[in-house]
Amino acid sequence: MNALLVVALVIGALVIVYIVLVLSLRERGLNLKFDFNKLKQAPLRFGKDFLWGSATAAHQIEGNCTNNNWFQFESAVDENGKPRILNGQKAGLGCDAWNLYKEDVQLMKALSLNSYRFSVEWSKIEPRPGEFDESALDHYEQEVKEMLANGIEPMITLHHFSNPIWFEDKGAFLQDDSPAIFTRFVERVVNKLGPLVKLWCTINEPAIYAVFAYFTAEFPPALTDARKAARVYRNLLLAHTAAYMTIKRIRPEAQVGLVVHVALFDPPNQWNLVDLLIARMLNNNMNNAHFQYLVEGSFDFSIPGMVSEKFRGGQKDAFDFIGLNYYTNHFRVFKPFDKEQFIETTKDPPEKLTDMGWAVYPEGMYRSLKLIASYTSKPVYIAENGIADRADTKRAKYIEDHLLVINKAIADGMNVKGYFYWSLMDNFEWAHGFDKRFGLYRVDFATRKRTLYEGSRKLSEIIKAAG
Repeated sequence: MNALLVVALVIGALVIVYIVLVLSLRERGLNLKFDFNKLKQAPLRFGKDFLWGSATAAHQIEGNCTNNNWFQFESAVDENGKPRILNGQKAGLGCDAWNLYKEDVQLMKALSLNSYRFSVEWSKIEPRPGEFDESALDHYEQEVKEMLANGIEPMITLHHFSNPIWFEDKGAFLQDDSPAIFTRFVERVVNKLGPLVKLWCTINEPAIYAVFAYFTAEFPPALTDARKAARVYRNLLLAHTAAYMTIKRIRPEAQVGLVVHVALFDPPNQWNLVDLLIARMLNNNMNNAHFQYLVEGSFDFSIPGMVSEKFRGGQKDAFDFIGLNYYTNHFRVFKPFDKEQFIETTKDPPEKLTDMGWAVYPEGMYRSLKLIASYTSKPVYIAENGIADRADTKRAKYIEDHLLVINKAIADGMNVKGYFYWSLMDNFEWAHGFDKRFGLYRVDFATRKRTLYEGSRKLSEIIKAAG
């Protein structure tokens, strides 16, 4: 046989193998695009029991959270002396929502919202280990009663990124006894508020918390240790299960779920095998790991050459619903010799991005719901979805397009029971400080005055149109 022919056949075979590998590694729906004019023509299917809400976190809005890890972090600097928070900002009094909650409930009503997802601040309730502040619990009870009196269904998040200083000093969720410590707090809160609250979120975004705090150094304690990140991730999931069992023991009728952030990682180049492998690894670690734990009781977090954390034999099916946080999809390029290694990139021009630098990709909401549906048919609440848009030029379309996608998902059989926009009002956006404006209401942080963004009216319009 002619040598050139042999070489051609070998190259052809290698090309075929490469193409097969690439196609097998692509995530389903990778190139999903919708005709939004067509989606607008479909009837709204949200139903009369659908929850329309907004979401917040205690440290970001309450003010005077001076006993937690974020309070410490706000005064910290990195190895170059640069403040950990943008421009050295501090949460301080924030939105003063601790005192203005009655006003905020009326803001919800003004937009026709019927639910509110908020977190209770662990450091205020248990300021020292095993010591509980009844006045803080009484305050949250009054907040809940105010909501209920105004037709607002409360959904409580028990852990939203903030830890009491005493817990942080002990190692927080690095400790293997951390689920038990967390459960002690959960039990006290549920005994107090359980008669009034039906919907409970145990932990917000365990993967984000673990990775940002222990691997990428964006959250306290700002470590860069993949093994510690994996251990914290595992312990947070175990803490969810412990909290779930505790809540169901105290209030069997309660509905309890875990809130996960689905960060879709798409390959920058769909024909680049390395990009596909990196996207597959990141999706497995940051997305699939949650659902495998909840449904199968197993946990697997692995980065070749860095960490391999595995866990088997966990409690299966310890959840009543999934809380889905979705904002955008991500493109990461792997650069092994750079400090960050997984570098964020984008395909969109700056004018199309949100103020966070994120692409607007509503179809990712559908893909995220399809991913959940591949694991479970239990209810899903969109626990967070929103846009940082100081100029208020993209907010209305962002809201409309994502709700049109959710409406299609419901029509296609996905079990979505509620939508909570992030956030009710502008707030302290963690390491980004006050600069990123996600609110339905603009906040003047000098006066604490709330003013409706014009773009937010779109949410109210859709709620009314849905009946």
